[in-house]
Amino acid sequence: MAKSADSRRSSAQEGARRPGRPVKPQDGSKSALAALSAQLRELRLERALTLQNLAELTDYSWQHLGAIERGQVVPSENVIAACDASLLANGKLITMLAAVVREQAHVRHQNAAARRPTRRLSAAQAGAEQTPGYAPDLDWERLADVSRRPSRITTAIVEDLELITDRQRRLYHHLSSAEMLACVHGHLGVLTTFLGYHQSAGLRHRIAAAAAEAAGFAAWLWFDLGDAFQADQSYRHAHAAVAEATDRGLSAYIKGYQGIVSAQRTGPDAALVHLDEACATAPRSLSKITRAWLAVLTAEALAHTGQRTAALAAINRSRALLDSAPVGESDPWMFDFNSGRLAAHTGYSYLALNQPERAVDAFEEALRLLPPSCDRRAATITVGLAHARLASGELEEAQRMAAAALVVFAERGSVAGLHQVRGIRNAFRAAGHHAAASALDEQARAGWGAVSG
Repeated sequence: MAKSADSRRSSAQEGARRPGRPVKPQDGSKSALAALSAQLRELRLERALTLQNLAELTDYSWQHLGAIERGQVVPSENVIAACDASLLANGKLITMLAAVVREQAHVRHQNAAARRPTRRLSAAQAGAEQTPGYAPDLDWERLADVSRRPSRITTAIVEDLELITDRQRRLYHHLSSAEMLACVHGHLGVLTTFLGYHQSAGLRHRIAAAAAEAAGFAAWLWFDLGDAFQADQSYRHAHAAVAEATDRGLSAYIKGYQGIVSAQRTGPDAALVHLDEACATAPRSLSKITRAWLAVLTAEALAHTGQRTAALAAINRSRALLDSAPVGESDPWMFDFNSGRLAAHTGYSYLALNQPERAVDAFEEALRLLPPSCDRRAATITVGLAHARLASGELEEAQRMAAAALVVFAERGSVAGLHQVRGIRNAFRAAGHHAAASALDEQARAGWGAVSG
C-alpha cells in the first residue's frame, strides 16, 4: 500500500537517513554536550514523541532539535528550557546545560590560548617574575568556572528543603493544582540535582526522601489535572527516590496515595493491589496514624468490591488505631489524618455498602470537623453527601450540593473533582431525574456560574 502524504512527510522530518535506518545512538560519555544530547533524545522517546511532536511543543524546528540530539550544535538556554518544560524533565536538562556551558568555555579558552603568540619576556619582566610577592594576571575565565562548582550541602540546607516540601503541601489548600505544579516541579528539580552530588549517607537519604515526597505530590497534582500519563511518570520518580532514601514507611505512604488514584481511575481492585502492598511492606515503626489511614482506605476499596464483612472490620480497625494513637505521634511526611478524614472515607464505604443513612451521618460529621480553608476537600465530601441524599430520596438537597461542589472544583481547576460531579450527574440520570442532570449540564455549560440559594 502506498504511503500517505502525511506519512511520507513524517518520515522525511525524522532526518535525512534512509527509511528504516535507526538513528545512531549518541555516546553520552564523550562529553557534556554528548550527555545532554543523549538525555534529550531519551526523554523524548520515553514520552513516545517524534521530533516533529517536540518541535510543536517547543516552537523550535525539528531540524534544529535533531541536530541537538546528534550533538552537532550547542543549544541555547532558551531551547533547553523549552525542551525541559515540554518533556517535564524537572530541571534535569537545564542542569546538564550548565556543564555544557563550562565545557564550551574551556574549549574556547584553549583555542584562544593556541592562537595567542608565544610571550617573550623582556629582561625586566623576567627579573620581575623572580621578585618575591610577584603575582601574574589571574585567569578570570577559570575563576568564573570555579564559581559554578556544586554547592556544599549542609544539614541546615536539607532542613530548609524539607520545610519547603511541607509548606507546599499546605499551599495546596489555597492554590489550584496548575498553579502548584510550577513550584513543586521546580523544588523537585533542585532536590534531584542535589542527589547527583556526592553527599554523606545521612544527608543523601533525607534529600531522597524529600524528593520522593515532592514527586508523589506532583503525581497527585497531575491526577487532579486529569493527566494519567504524567501522574504515572511522577509516581515512578517517587518510587525511585524512596528506594534511594531506604524509607519503607514513606514507600507505604506513597503506595497509599496510589491506591486512592487507582480507585478513581481504574477501580477498587487496582486500588487494593497498592494498598495490600503498602500494608504488607510497612515497617513496624509506622505510626498508628498512618496505619489507621491505610486501614480506612482498604475498607473503602473492600466495600466497593462487595466485601462487606472485611470492609466493616477494616473501618473498626482504623478507628481503634486512631483512638489509641499517642498524642503528637505521627510520621514526618504524614498529613493530619484525624476523625474528620476517617469519617469522610467511612461515608464512602457506607455508600458502597448501600447504607445511605449511615453515610449521611459520616459525611456530616466529616464536614463539621473540617477546617474552613479546605474547600476542595469539603467539595469532595459534599459530592459523597449528595449521593447519600439522593439514595435517601432527598433529590433537591442532593442537587443543591452537587451544584455547590461543581463551583468549587471549577474554580480550583480540579479535573478529578469535576469527574466526581459528573458521577452524581450520571446518578441523577440513572435514577430518572433527568431535569436535575440537565440542570448540572446547564450550569457547566454556563461556566458553572454562581449557585443560588
